[in-house]
Amino acid sequence: MRSLFVAAVVTICLPNLLHAKPITESDLREHIAILASDDFQGRKPGTEGENKTINYIASQWSDAGLVPAATGGVWYEPVALMERKASGSSAIFSVEASNRSRDFTASQKNIVLRGRDATENALAGPVVYAGYANEKSEELRRLVSGKVALLPLSKPTGRDDLPDYRDRRKQLIKAGAAAVISIIASEGRWNRVKRLVQRGEMRLEGDNQHAKFEGIIRQKFVRKLLKKASLDKRQFKIWQDDTDFRATDLPMRADLFAETDIRGLVSHNVIGKIPGSKPKSGAVLFLGHWDHFGECRREDPDDPGKDRICNGAVDNASGISLLIETAKRLTSSRPERDIYFLATTAEERGLLGAYAFVENPPTAIENFIAAFNADSIAIAKEETNIAVVGLGETELDPDIEKVANKENRKIDRSGKPNAYLKRQDGYVFLEQGIPAYMITSAFADETLLNAFIAGAYHDVSDELDDDLPLGGAAADANFHVALGRYFGSTETFPQKASGE
Repeated sequence: MRSLFVAAVVTICLPNLLHAKPITESDLREHIAILASDDFQGRKPGTEGENKTINYIASQWSDAGLVPAATGGVWYEPVALMERKASGSSAIFSVEASNRSRDFTASQKNIVLRGRDATENALAGPVVYAGYANEKSEELRRLVSGKVALLPLSKPTGRDDLPDYRDRRKQLIKAGAAAVISIIASEGRWNRVKRLVQRGEMRLEGDNQHAKFEGIIRQKFVRKLLKKASLDKRQFKIWQDDTDFRATDLPMRADLFAETDIRGLVSHNVIGKIPGSKPKSGAVLFLGHWDHFGECRREDPDDPGKDRICNGAVDNASGISLLIETAKRLTSSRPERDIYFLATTAEERGLLGAYAFVENPPTAIENFIAAFNADSIAIAKEETNIAVVGLGETELDPDIEKVANKENRKIDRSGKPNAYLKRQDGYVFLEQGIPAYMITSAFADETLLNAFIAGAYHDVSDELDDDLPLGGAAADANFHVALGRYFGSTETFPQKASGE
């Protein structure tokens, strides 16, 4: 009996001892190699690649000791999505100048459009340069309702007071714009954005925030139209510098045509939990998105073997690897608070999985005392500096600093990391009043981050190779373990959840 008892103790305790060890680069690399392999097909929602991805995450969390926490006590929470994909479009702009009208055709080299409905494939209307949609709602409605609104994708440098692109787009749609067409100023950016648009737009099912037509247009083509209308070639600069600018009618009309493929699909969030000994004291959430773009390039008839898969090794197989290894370490820490782990779908399509989660959370949303998002962490070599996206947004900053000091990490206080605040899943929780952060060394090195965004980001080159830097990622993973232990304890963090 004694020998059997000893064997049982060893079997139970050995995993906890292993999980107590620091997370290493090789721990993370093992998961990234699987999640970013061609076998997972780029992890696009609604594909076989999704099935393999969510099964892998759930099995890893189950092996770590988590319990399923989606509705009905399962791992997978369905997320109903609608995808709209442009299959063909064109536009004719009728420009008024010197008491005469001239027509200019914009092919798909200069404009890409999709419709709200597959049957709604034609639209004609006056054109307005919407600027930055910073008017009051009633005034904006008067200026753009029923019109084709041209919206700059980027804000002028230094104009942090202006709404972000997504907010401006939503405001124009709410104001009744018949079409919202985003102006792409950079020629280098055109092809990248065009590929994104052609992949298709995805929204949560039931989301009716659509204009009849949406799309993109090259700024150099719009400049051509303005010139033909006898407007100053510097007109965009003039409008940008006008702090009192209001949406302005242009001397032209647009006839738009689009063919749009629409399909519904069901994707899934993966949700697990480490049950706490004092669940009424609130909950902590760790999250990251599992999705990427799948086959993101069209087949090249001249080179049929050319790589077409966006594998997303950095974005975001690396973040999911952090969540898996962090979960392993925290199961042995015996937290007092429940610690939830969430792998979201369709982040790349507008943070959709995160929005679905807050609409149907496994516990009251106000029970979460903090949320920590892990995204694109495999960029920096091992560093002491960390970026805290969300710094200055909540009252938890002093607690984050305590953990940083204990872990010998220095917080980047430049304010630059917050440029990414609204571009990551954590922002969805900030909107709900939940303190949320994305903490990583990857965003603390501006040179490395910009090089990734200008290169492998959302491209087939985001793959795992021997040169992928994982030192910073391993350090960040161990920092998240420290965050879980700090916020999972009522001794180190006694503050109650807002729902208590």
